[in-house]
Amino acid sequence: MKIQSVTHNNRKKAFQVKASKKLFQLPYSKVDPQPGAADPIARVFVDKELEGEGFTYVLESGKEGTVHGEQVLEYNQDPRYLRDALLYKLTIEAQKRVEASALSKREIIRRLRTSATQFYRLLDQTNSRKSVDQLLSLLHVLDCDIELLVRTKAAHGKAA
Repeated sequence: MKIQSVTHNNRKKAFQVKASKKLFQLPYSKVDPQPGAADPIARVFVDKELEGEGFTYVLESGKEGTVHGEQVLEYNQDPRYLRDALLYKLTIEAQKRVEASALSKREIIRRLRTSATQFYRLLDQTNSRKSVDQLLSLLHVLDCDIELLVRTKAAHGKAA
């Protein structure tokens, strides 16, 4: 995520991050070191060293903190970020299952009715253009049962 701008709002005790035509909030309580009345933010800026994918803030005491854009997306439960995280987890699991499978890669490709190139794209965790459907098909070929668990979020400080 390329961050276009970042500001801080002491009244809301949060950073305001603009990226992809959206405005995200990130509370001070989610960063370290935490700004506060005793040590307020002296400056905040989009960090060029992170190629615009994060921001850095400096407190009056001189302490510095850096926040990556993915932290902002995760906190805000951005749907695209959540989809990419799910794809990543499924891909890592598929990689493990392919390595542990008695089936040859050629046989897996045949059962998927796909090309070798497409098969290797499915196993590439950096490829976010694949679909959840394709990964589910691969895991099915590998004799995996997939269950989706939906649960209420646990309140902060309480066990799930």
